[in-house]
Amino acid sequence: MSDEADGYVTEVTYTRHHHPTLDPARAVLAARRAGLEPPSMRHACELGFGQGLSLAIHATASDTEWWGVDVLPQHVEFARSLIDDVAARERLVCASFEQFDALNDLPDFDFIALHGVWSWVSPENRARITAFIDRRLAPGGIVYLGYNALPGWGPALSLRELLVAHARSSDSLQRPLQERIERALEFATQVVACDPKLLASQPQFEKHLRDIRTQKTAYLAHEYFNRDWHPMHFAQVAAELLPLGLTYLGQADYSDSYDQWRLNDAQQALLADIEDPLLRETTRDIILDRRFRRDYWVRSEPATAISSPSRLELRLWVPSAIRSADTETPDAVIEWFRSLGAPGAIVHRSIETAVEHAALGYALGRGWVELVREQILADTQRTPVSTINRRILDRVHHDPEMSVLASHLTGSGVELGWWTLALLAAMRAGLSGEGVVDQVMQQSDRLGLVLSRRGFALTPEEMRDELGFRYADLLARSDEWCAAFVI
Repeated sequence: MSDEADGYVTEVTYTRHHHPTLDPARAVLAARRAGLEPPSMRHACELGFGQGLSLAIHATASDTEWWGVDVLPQHVEFARSLIDDVAARERLVCASFEQFDALNDLPDFDFIALHGVWSWVSPENRARITAFIDRRLAPGGIVYLGYNALPGWGPALSLRELLVAHARSSDSLQRPLQERIERALEFATQVVACDPKLLASQPQFEKHLRDIRTQKTAYLAHEYFNRDWHPMHFAQVAAELLPLGLTYLGQADYSDSYDQWRLNDAQQALLADIEDPLLRETTRDIILDRRFRRDYWVRSEPATAISSPSRLELRLWVPSAIRSADTETPDAVIEWFRSLGAPGAIVHRSIETAVEHAALGYALGRGWVELVREQILADTQRTPVSTINRRILDRVHHDPEMSVLASHLTGSGVELGWWTLALLAAMRAGLSGEGVVDQVMQQSDRLGLVLSRRGFALTPEEMRDELGFRYADLLARSDEWCAAFVI
């Protein structure tokens, strides 16, 4: 709320999460699907990396040289604390975008990533970002941009303005930010309770308020209470990137790549008749009421139009700890997934048909499969991966946001959840049997965490039984876990 960091919130640190869309290997896959020759991904950079968990994992688990900048010293300190390599730590810089761009030892980057930052900075800082991309992106390089999108954020515009106006009011301004946020939420609840006419034209206003009241303060501070907050239509973003010689490559979120199963026939037919990719994306956002976009842009001429995605030869890993299918999972996806073999397997697979491409996207988005590198590349990262995973597991007992481990097989992170990491940490500490379950129960109680099933919290007895089952499963698959995460 202050003018420090050019209006960006500095009083509260951001949340710690891993974003697979920040993995350069996903961008390489997008380029290959489009029939383009991908860059080598020797140098990568993240602008505004937050807590830097994704950056630290990708810098450690792959052979890509990562750079990054963030304005909060606490963020930089946390990211550096996970990385063992001194040179890699020094490439994470605490500075503004302008100061970072002025460094004289920056390479040309094959991959430049921003997640969320584009929406939370001023137009002047967006201009600095585009100038950085223009100067620093290598020919054939790829930009990842994750940002708040319209029209999906439309109903939240009025709510955000109300929250910020209250937080900046004379009665609140001298209070700590966390208190201002809570008071602003309480005030918005009072506004809704008096039945304003706005609810008739914007019924989502109340629902959005209910939803955000369940969010953590750290998220709300950075999402809603920066001085600048600019959800944008895809066409507006394109207008800023096209002059840089960038071409829209596609969605970075592969779970968003199966229109044949999420759109009705009329919607699919309408989009199929739109030749202009920018108009098609804008129309698709309206159909889906999209709130967040994850886009890849490439500094390259567009590939020759193809009737279907290019054929791919991939190595895929099917982790044991996968999210289960639900009733909405298409039968074609289930059939393709079952063809990969038993959980824990690493398989070679040709991806040729449109259905196979869509099924791959669905499975990648759900975390059912992971892209696997050649073994000779993976082996070089075993030692650093072991180090960063040890440091992550050491934090589990006091940090409920730790939920991912690095894998040298993938060069990225694999989302496992806090409970699995807590069990692994206890096992790594030499505990066994009831001792493992006892420790995790004590830690979860101290952190205020409760297991749930179908939306209902489990009783302590049910939690103990569930953790015992999960521990036994981890024990039975210990060889796979050691092979994938070097723990």
